[in-house]
Amino acid sequence: MAHAILLSATIVVTASLIILGSLAIFAGMWRSKTRVDMSTAGSDQDAVFIFRGEVLIDSSDAAQTLLKALLDPAPQGSKNAAWAALQPYLQTRFTDLDAALAKLADAGCVELKSQSDNGLVLSARYHKGLTQLRLSDRSAEGALLAIDRLSFDALQGELTTLRAVSRNAPALVWKTNADGQVVWANAAYIRSVQDDRARAGELSWPLPHLFDMNTRDAAGRLTLPQEDGARWFAHSAARCEETTLHFAVPIDAAVQSEASRRETLQTLTRTFASLPIGLALFDSERRLQVFNPALVDLTGMAPLFLAARPSFEQVLYTLREKRMLPEPKDFQTWRREIVEMEKAAENGVYAEEWCLDGGRTFHVTGRPQPNGAIALFIEDVTTETALTRSYRAEIETMQKVIDGFGEAVAVFNMSGQTLLANDPYVKLWKDDPCVDLSDAGLTQALGRWSENCEPTTLWARLAEFVTRAEVSDEITGTVAMHNGTALSLRAKRLSGGAVMIVFRARSQPRATPQRTERALQAELVNSPNLARLESETVRPSTPPDRPRPSDIPHRKTRSAVHSSTRVRA
Repeated sequence: MAHAILLSATIVVTASLIILGSLAIFAGMWRSKTRVDMSTAGSDQDAVFIFRGEVLIDSSDAAQTLLKALLDPAPQGSKNAAWAALQPYLQTRFTDLDAALAKLADAGCVELKSQSDNGLVLSARYHKGLTQLRLSDRSAEGALLAIDRLSFDALQGELTTLRAVSRNAPALVWKTNADGQVVWANAAYIRSVQDDRARAGELSWPLPHLFDMNTRDAAGRLTLPQEDGARWFAHSAARCEETTLHFAVPIDAAVQSEASRRETLQTLTRTFASLPIGLALFDSERRLQVFNPALVDLTGMAPLFLAARPSFEQVLYTLREKRMLPEPKDFQTWRREIVEMEKAAENGVYAEEWCLDGGRTFHVTGRPQPNGAIALFIEDVTTETALTRSYRAEIETMQKVIDGFGEAVAVFNMSGQTLLANDPYVKLWKDDPCVDLSDAGLTQALGRWSENCEPTTLWARLAEFVTRAEVSDEITGTVAMHNGTALSLRAKRLSGGAVMIVFRARSQPRATPQRTERALQAELVNSPNLARLESETVRPSTPPDRPRPSDIPHRKTRSAVHSSTRVRA
């Protein structure tokens, strides 16, 4: 019984193992059939990619090496980065790629050959949502090549350098195919596309065009409109086999500088056009480069003649023909004056007045400019010259009138400087402050006056009167000179704060005994130096017991009128 049970169990286990083995065989055959559907016979050097949509699922070693070389300029951080990098690489070699991939789901498999006949073949297969791309090189030149280690390291180093240049270059670099599509771009171009299309979603190949090539100006410059203003680029292109490389270098600073220079030039042009002074600018070769309308109005030269850039001598010859130059005695003298004028203008020391025959007067100035150029400025000063002459004649007339006064007159301003002095003043005080360059004004005049006159407090009052406008409007007084001349002084304030001081010599009346005694007594009372007057006065009729004049006390002068006409002091 036990033997039968053991036999039955053995049979059951064996049958179960046979069934499980059969199922395993069938499962392996199914997996092998699926793997065969997604692969095909080829070389180990083929680059094989498997995508689900645009997302990379798996790839061979050769495919990963190719992607490392292509992913550098591609947009990073996206799931379809591998497809975005591989698509432009395949499109430049297989023009019908987009059409073939569009019908791949219906056809199941498609095979494309490179348009340049370089032996590259692209095999595409589709199965259950997966797309397999196999890139093969079937030419003899594309077989496995042997390369030494040093050559390989040199190629890798050069590739690394080129990648760094492309990645860090501030210029925008991109490549277009024969159809004008962007098939490659550096990192700066891709960043600009991302900034410009921030709201447009993820990028896809071929990349969009940043610039409209039809908007290039005469200098080949491109503009990129942005929210904060347009950016400017200098564009250049170069052929690279069947593609075109484009380079766009930022020139915002240069464009802004040019615009600022243009605005400055326009401002200067408008300023020069509105100036009443004629301007003529000659370059280092003495050719007229710039002139303004005032030069035409002042000289009468034709604008077409000036626009033809005449030489310096031609301009002067034309001015001479139009009688706009002072006429010299002979031509040689005039020719020598032209050479001297040019040299003086180069040194910046030329400044003359041209008195023309018609009564007009031009003030001409020459100034040196950078790079050996010179500029002539012609100003019509006829009115100013006439007014100056009129003022000068009026001043001379007034001076003669003042000199004809019998009184000595001097005028000082509030700071004490001498403004005017007539001839009688010069003769009286033997000093001409209007000619003396070292004249100290009122201070020097007061010193001279006090030296030639008797001591008095009038000079202090006069100094205060000149320097202080609030003292009074007029003061008067009398001073006596050492030679015995009595002067009456009158100081009067004029408009503007100036002070006019007038000295007038007092006439001496005929002496009578009665008048002499009265004058002597008045002087004895008012004079501060009685001792000197006593020594100079002789009175033989004075009795011995009469008090000396020095003993007479100072007191206020009084007068009494009697029935007679005699007045006693």
